[in-house]
Amino acid sequence: MPRTDVDSEGSYRCEVSTDAPTFRTVKGEREMRIYVNPSTRPIIKGTKNYYAPGELVNVTCISAPSRPAAFLKWWINGLEASMDQIIRLEPQESSDGLFTSKLILKFVARPGHFWEGKMKVQCEAIISQAHTLRSEEIIITNNSATTATGAYDQQKDGPSITGGKRAYKVGDTVDINCTVAKSTPPAELHWYINDKEARNDYLVNRPPAVGPDGEELTVLGLKFTVRQRHFQKQEMRLRCTATLSEVKRMTSEPLEAVLSEQQKSDLHVDLNTSSVSNKSSWKPTTLDSLWSIFVFLISRILIRKTQH
Repeated sequence: MPRTDVDSEGSYRCEVSTDAPTFRTVKGEREMRIYVNPSTRPIIKGTKNYYAPGELVNVTCISAPSRPAAFLKWWINGLEASMDQIIRLEPQESSDGLFTSKLILKFVARPGHFWEGKMKVQCEAIISQAHTLRSEEIIITNNSATTATGAYDQQKDGPSITGGKRAYKVGDTVDINCTVAKSTPPAELHWYINDKEARNDYLVNRPPAVGPDGEELTVLGLKFTVRQRHFQKQEMRLRCTATLSEVKRMTSEPLEAVLSEQQKSDLHVDLNTSSVSNKSSWKPTTLDSLWSIFVFLISRILIRKTQH
């Protein structure tokens, strides 16, 4: 396969069978995923250079095409925007299999949003890339248990299977563990029985373990009672996988909106009445008034200290 594209994504399997009298089969399988990182930072559309308190801020963050779709976040003055301030749109898929994500930020500007007369808005694109490592495969018959350890099947740093018995028969209990080195974010473990993902009631969440070198390990148990249906062609195959994720982050250029000059000149604080008057059409709330008074008093104190 000299060249790959999004159509190359999928499962690839190799199968080797022996002749009579055993007719045993060994399989190897890999999942191929295609990742495309955004070529540029996310951009912000619908911006203005100046905003006044009481004015609606309505901007859209747009990610560059990627695969998988980017997850977007909005930040206002370094704090993540609340859920009631954002509108998340469905990613749009292009003809080449890439996705464009959009996230709308909509809120009413308040005096508290302007720090030293400026409000900083920024969006972030997060791309999660996952790859899966396979354990060795245990093949169980009615009288023995063997391990398929072909180089094609077990991967370096992949999960390992521990516990269990040499042989199982119908009615016995399988109680084994899948273990992998701890990672950030943690690996996602899965158990498979005869190439089908194990039922949830077969899974046992184990506490983290400590390996021989002192490293912390992530563990997922598999426990079930053997039934005749678990044997296919007189054998039962068990394996586990560990899916690791790598997170990439890209942030937009910050939007620094300035408090409009008209609003700066229109605001007037009357210390005698403890109120804020405004010649413009903006009607301040009680919280806005208190904030303006607080800012005014602090500035007066700083001026007096400077004079002394």
